[in-house]
Amino acid sequence: MQIRRVRVRNIRSYESADVGLPAGTTLIAGDVGAGKSSLLYAIEMALFGVAEIDATYLIRHGAPHAEVEVELEDGEHRTTLRRRFRRVHRRGRDTFEPERITFRADGAETAYSATELRQRVIELLGFPDNPNPQAHSDLWRWAVYVPQERMRDILSARPQERLETVRKALGVERYRLAAENAQELATDLRRTALARRAEADRLQHFDREHAEWTVESDRLHVERAGLADALRERERAVATAQAERASAEMRLRESEALATTLDSLRREDATDTRALDDGRRATRERHVEVERLVGEAEVEGRASAELAPLESARAQAEAARDQARAELDALAEPSRKLAESRAVLAAESRRVEEASAAQETATRDLEHAREQCEVVLGEGPSREPPAPTAKTLAQLDAELGEARRRERATLEAQTLAQRTLSELDELLRAGSCPRCGQAVEASAFEPHRDEARTALAAAERDHQHAVDAGDRVETERRARERFERAHERWVEVEKRRQMASVRCSEAEAVARAASTALSERARERDGTRQRLEELGSVEDRERMARSGLEARERELHDVALRHENSARASERARGIAVALAALRAEIGRREQELEAISRRSGERRGRIDELARELSSHGDRAGSLADAERNLIAAQAALDAERRILVRVETRLDEAARRIAEAERGRAERSELLREAEEISGKAAWTSGPFRSAVLTMEQELLAHAQGAFERSFARYFAALLDDPALQARTDVAFTPAVTIDGEWTPAEALSGGERTSLALAFRLALAHVVRSLGSLKLETILLDEPTDGFSPEQVVHMGELLDELALPQVVIVSHEGELAAIADRVVRVEKRDGRSVVSGGNASGPTTEASARDGPDSALATPPTSSAPRRARRHRAPRTLAPDAPD
Repeated sequence: MQIRRVRVRNIRSYESADVGLPAGTTLIAGDVGAGKSSLLYAIEMALFGVAEIDATYLIRHGAPHAEVEVELEDGEHRTTLRRRFRRVHRRGRDTFEPERITFRADGAETAYSATELRQRVIELLGFPDNPNPQAHSDLWRWAVYVPQERMRDILSARPQERLETVRKALGVERYRLAAENAQELATDLRRTALARRAEADRLQHFDREHAEWTVESDRLHVERAGLADALRERERAVATAQAERASAEMRLRESEALATTLDSLRREDATDTRALDDGRRATRERHVEVERLVGEAEVEGRASAELAPLESARAQAEAARDQARAELDALAEPSRKLAESRAVLAAESRRVEEASAAQETATRDLEHAREQCEVVLGEGPSREPPAPTAKTLAQLDAELGEARRRERATLEAQTLAQRTLSELDELLRAGSCPRCGQAVEASAFEPHRDEARTALAAAERDHQHAVDAGDRVETERRARERFERAHERWVEVEKRRQMASVRCSEAEAVARAASTALSERARERDGTRQRLEELGSVEDRERMARSGLEARERELHDVALRHENSARASERARGIAVALAALRAEIGRREQELEAISRRSGERRGRIDELARELSSHGDRAGSLADAERNLIAAQAALDAERRILVRVETRLDEAARRIAEAERGRAERSELLREAEEISGKAAWTSGPFRSAVLTMEQELLAHAQGAFERSFARYFAALLDDPALQARTDVAFTPAVTIDGEWTPAEALSGGERTSLALAFRLALAHVVRSLGSLKLETILLDEPTDGFSPEQVVHMGELLDELALPQVVIVSHEGELAAIADRVVRVEKRDGRSVVSGGNASGPTTEASARDGPDSALATPPTSSAPRRARRHRAPRTLAPDAPD
């Protein structure tokens, strides 16, 4: 698995960047502080969160959000990890919290928490790490990623800590952990066996209880048999008492039925008596009502005799009313036209007022537009400013950048020439070579000094020409900037002039339209007034016609009211005749019903006398039933007492059976506990003995095998980096690195800077090789941040040869030194522009590529040194002091 791409947004000096990382060796190059290391920190944050670096120091200053994304690929699957942070102000300081964490595998995206993503990263990369999102990953920092100026930290680590980290990286720690777990498991097993025996001792009482309750159960079985016989005798006595009570109840129910029938007949007789009285009283009332209706019929007959004359008078009144209504309807159309003319006149008057107000507003707007037009016409330049040059600002910026690059290149060439001349002067003054210490002849080096002086003078002239050219381009650029600003002002003034002219023309058109509209509205209003004067007499004729219609309607109303009263009297007379017929029929029906009730009442009284005589002959049947019930209650009480005694005996029998079953289960449980205790004791002895010894033996053998492979790779990598047979790298049993110089052990702190860096780099490469060979680490990527601290040019070449020899699937190197481009398959450039980091890339296969040529004088450093250079010579550079968490 390799890292294929890293994307960042608002990370340190990056607003946004997208960097692809193919297989092979990739160099991320740039000046000090350009932002190279920030890309590696972003990869680390995407994988492990804020465990290795605080988000406050990695996220761009002032940005509310930040995001990192890393893509990994193993040939078959592509995985993307993304973390998004947001700025939160708490307790007076800014902190950053995770806003969204996602894990996308082959396009399927899942949102995770920080702990869940840490676990997925461990499984994905094969890291034997703690899943806690705040835990550090020693394997990551020792075998995969070497932060800036942290290459030598592995040399200064305490031996025990170094050994523990190596053990964890090699995966042998799990054997020791298994041995410790086996010892703890054996202790737990012994403790469990002891607890089983103690629990078995507490169950001894079940043997005694089993014997006691068995005897009690036998005694209760005998007692229950005697109680069963007595219970059967009691049940027979209860059955006899129940039969006697049933016979008494039957006789009592016969007497009660006769009494109920007698009461029902007496109530019916009383009801018929009341019905006879009520019927006679209602018949008398109906006769009185018939007499009253006969009198009302005579009165209503006289009133209905006036109906025919009133119908003729009503027809005449309706004809007069219809004639008056026709005259009024003839005046309706002129009245409607008069009302419409008045409404139109009011509307046209309002429109005239609105048109007048619109004309005044348009006049004021026209005056204002003319004033503004005069003001704008007097503003700004009247002509377009001339351009000082045909080149654009972008072209001038490109020329200025190229001029500044030439200036830096000539300055570096001048510095190199000065250093060469100074070395020759020192050589001639001292009479010996400052590098190898051999004696030299001054006369032999005089021509070289003259050549150096000539080269220095030429370099100074070239540098001065480059400075002059840059100044000319910069002067031309400032003139172009002034022209751009003046041209923008002229364009803006021209736009305002055109807009003012357009507004003035529009205001004149609006004023003319408002004046025309006012004249048309006035003409329409005058025409409507004339039509209204012609229709003025219609209102008088309409009032006269309306008065005549009202008089005819009042006359018709009086006739209609008298006609309606006569019609109602006729209707009432017919209703009274119908009511009289109905009352006479009802009186006949009631008289027949009263005669039938009298006959039924006589028959019922004879039946009542007969039932009363029969009921008096039955005697006291309720007392006989009471005696039978008392006998049954006594027999039932005796039966219940026997049953309660039997229930108590059976309850005791159930308790005895339960206690016997519990005792049997307890005895079986005690036997099982004793058997388990013996079995657990045997397992504890095997776990703490043979099993633990076998695990520790496996650990020692695997560690010895891994250390042997590590020693071979460590020594070979160190020799390849230094190419000095007198120096050999070794480690002790705690993996503490050291060097033998001609067979004598020398600690790491006694070595030079380049030798310590080589020793630490060889240690890390060997550890990564052994870990990957064991199959635990799936990530095939190595990240090196400024790995050449203290390296000579020869060592840089040796490091490239070693990386080629190892054929590592993917190596990412961050450095500000251009000579490393010679060992890279691809070069990614990082530059700072206006405080922002910008990434550009190109393919690099050797020192003659375009990416190397763009470096100027530094491109010469990518060429391997000649064989005439001293084997142990090196260029010493002051170490950088940039902390990993400080902005680069």
